[in-house]
Amino acid sequence: MNVRRASLALTAMVLLLGALAIGQEAGGFAQWVHVTMAVSVIGGGLILLTAWLWRRETIDRRWLLLVVILGVLMRLLVLPADRELSDDAARYHWDGKAMAHGVNPYLFSPDDPAVKHLWTDPVDERINHPWYRTCYPPVAEGLFTVAYWLSPGRLLGLQLLNLLAEILTWFILARELAQRRRSLAWLLLIIWSPLLILQGYLPGHLDLLALPFVALLVRAVARRQAGWAGVWLTLACLVKPLPLLFLPAIARELGWRRTRRLLLVCGAVGLVAYAPFLRAGWYLFSSTWLMATDWSFNGSVGAALEQLLPMRQAHLVSGVLTGAGVLLTTWRGRDFLARALGGFTVFVVFTPTLFPWYLITALPLLVLGPQPALLVLGVLAPLSDLVVVGYRLRGVWEQAAWVRWVQYVPFYGVLTWGFRRRGRPRSEAGPADSQSLRQNKTW
Repeated sequence: MNVRRASLALTAMVLLLGALAIGQEAGGFAQWVHVTMAVSVIGGGLILLTAWLWRRETIDRRWLLLVVILGVLMRLLVLPADRELSDDAARYHWDGKAMAHGVNPYLFSPDDPAVKHLWTDPVDERINHPWYRTCYPPVAEGLFTVAYWLSPGRLLGLQLLNLLAEILTWFILARELAQRRRSLAWLLLIIWSPLLILQGYLPGHLDLLALPFVALLVRAVARRQAGWAGVWLTLACLVKPLPLLFLPAIARELGWRRTRRLLLVCGAVGLVAYAPFLRAGWYLFSSTWLMATDWSFNGSVGAALEQLLPMRQAHLVSGVLTGAGVLLTTWRGRDFLARALGGFTVFVVFTPTLFPWYLITALPLLVLGPQPALLVLGVLAPLSDLVVVGYRLRGVWEQAAWVRWVQYVPFYGVLTWGFRRRGRPRSEAGPADSQSLRQNKTW
């Protein structure tokens, strides 16, 4: 067995055994969380190594089918776990229930006396911040409603929708990789991703639901289809607004005339989506505003600014720096993927709040144009979930300082290495660098 096949087999074994242990709730809660973190970091590192080893190999459909089958199996193995890394899914279930019963979730918070009669499921007792109205956009609310209809009183419906969204994304990206004549091995970054498996099914985050729209957006931009790009961008943002970071890169790629068409389509689709909820007025965005101004977790530069300024001022400065940085990367980037991922990297640097599942939005782009710093952070960021141990066992939400160091020292190290490497004169590049430069032109 050669090194490539050995790496693939070892990665599959680690992830399958890890998923089995997580699904069977090995040990007490603290031990279970530590097992989850170990599987995430070790499995994620092995995936990066395996994808890199196979990057120049021709992969046939039988290989891809095996990878998909194992990827689905890994997700199914974690489903039996009754423990969770986050209680966000309980809010998704509540919003879906409210919508199914004709209640506008932007008008009433879960603890409002007017909707107390809907507190009928054990899941409702796990709703976080029940005094907040919903912060999720209309397409997310519609998908939450479908998930509720699929499994009232349970979170299985959301997990099934996440799985369907992922499978659609895999095949969109497989077709795109084939058309770009890139190895299908890069699909390992998303199909076997511990970030997706653990953040998507324990018990789940809505970010996975946006993945097909992001993948279709990249495809439409590559083909200069401004109308479809507007549709997919709006639908993605109406699940979660993070894809807005890609808008400057899209505008530069399409040009001003096509961008105008895209913005018109975005406005029309957004208006149709929000129309049923307009009675809520400012409450459509009030909780989103509170989260943007008052929440902070796991940031790097954004968190440092909070030590120098009052929180809201620090968040304002972070937002300004993010906007300026996104525009700068859009101007300097060599192609659409580099510009879009550059903008996302700027967000990662300056945001005061970076939950690990925020990185899911960039995964379709990372499959098509791997960016080492973001890939490394995607492996290490789940360590921030260790905070739930203290929160569940002692009621204390406090992140250990070493967790940020372990995440961000490698991230900034790889990022700095990338800047220095891109700054080298072409005459100094070796054969591997020259080949990489030729590949970059096709991204």
